[in-house]
Amino acid sequence: MSGEVILGYDGSDGARHAVRHAVEMASAFDAPLILAFGYEPPTMGGEAADLRKAVQSRGEAVLQEGADLVKSIDAELSVERVLIDERPADSLVDLAAQREARAIVVGHRGMGPIRGAVLGSVTYRLLHVAPCPVVVVKAPER
Repeated sequence: MSGEVILGYDGSDGARHAVRHAVEMASAFDAPLILAFGYEPPTMGGEAADLRKAVQSRGEAVLQEGADLVKSIDAELSVERVLIDERPADSLVDLAAQREARAIVVGHRGMGPIRGAVLGSVTYRLLHVAPCPVVVVKAPER
C-alpha cells in the first residue's frame, strides 16, 4: 500500500475546510498528501478546446491555492497536485485505486438531497464506490 491521503480539492469553502483535516491525517500516517482536481468539460461544441484549456487553467490555479494552504499549515508535508481529465468522483476513485491510497478526504458542500440527486453528488458516489475509506468534512455553519 502506498498509503497516500488524497484530498479532493475544488476551492470551495467545504474543500478549504477539509484541508486541515487532510493535513492532520497525512501527518499522523506520515504519508504524502495528494491534492486532486477532477473535471470533465463538454466534448461537443466548437469551443470545446478553449473550454478545456480554461477549465485546466482554473484547476491548476485551484490546486496551487490548495497547496499553498497546506504549506501554511505544515510546511514539511509532501504535497503533490494532480489535475485529472475525468468526472470528479471518478477521478478520485481511480486515483485512489492507482495509488493504493489510505483515504480520500472531501469537503461537504451541503447541496441537499434534491439538488445533489439532480446534479450528482461526488460525496455520495465516493461513499459507495471508493476503494478506501472516505472522510467527509462538513464545513462549519455560517
